[in-house]
Amino acid sequence: MEPFPNFVAIQWFSFSEQKFYQRLIEIPSEWKERMKELAPSYTPKRMRMTPRDTLTFGLAPGGEIVVWMMSQIGNEVELARFKANELDRDPEIYSVNTEDYREQHGEYLKQHGIPTTGW
Repeated sequence: MEPFPNFVAIQWFSFSEQKFYQRLIEIPSEWKERMKELAPSYTPKRMRMTPRDTLTFGLAPGGEIVVWMMSQIGNEVELARFKANELDRDPEIYSVNTEDYREQHGEYLKQHGIPTTGW
């Protein structure tokens, strides 16, 4: 991955919680070296060894952030977990999207609540 980032700024709105989060993450230089290590990557015909060239950021309720490196689904390696800061912003700016979200997921949230662990 070139150029390799020094920082990643993340800001998102959690529809289930109606909250905004943000975090500035400093990317350790050793992640770049770890990503150069070869890992198995599969095609329909064979397996080959390739570097993990993708950083994936997972965003979860409660402001949880998980970072993985990978080159293919199945060879991901977790690098770190972070906690984002909650922002004081008006969720009404996403009211139309929130309505759609609640139509699709409202029953599940009523029955099970908002999952904040297990990520």
